[in-house]
Amino acid sequence: MTQIKFDFGHPSADGIADLGGEIIHVVPTEQFRTGSRIVVRDSFEVRLDEHGTATVTVPPTDSTFAYEVTVGGKEDLWRLVRCVQVPDSTSVLNFSDLVEVDSTTLTPVGTGNPLADINQSDVDWALSTINA
Repeated sequence: MTQIKFDFGHPSADGIADLGGEIIHVVPTEQFRTGSRIVVRDSFEVRLDEHGTATVTVPPTDSTFAYEVTVGGKEDLWRLVRCVQVPDSTSVLNFSDLVEVDSTTLTPVGTGNPLADINQSDVDWALSTINA
């Protein structure tokens, strides 16, 4: 199980204020297995404390699912929805540090084109590995 720490704020005349009291909605993108148990696609909610923080404990994700996290209601202009991978960790992980993924493909978003990011050193390494 992995712990995730949420820490949310909002702009204010004095800088950034705590987003206290808001509800965070967490739901896996698909059902998943943990050991011999099948975990159905159900959600849970947690309320941010007066400082805009909360910590939850969840099973780590794998290649079959991620967690969709929503803060704010449909009527809120600032509503945030992120789909994230959660690694298996004994340390508390900051929600802001989790890798955001596409909710359908579960591939990381905003990583660019991996083939366009290859340079000559990558090719040299690959050839040396193949020829070793």
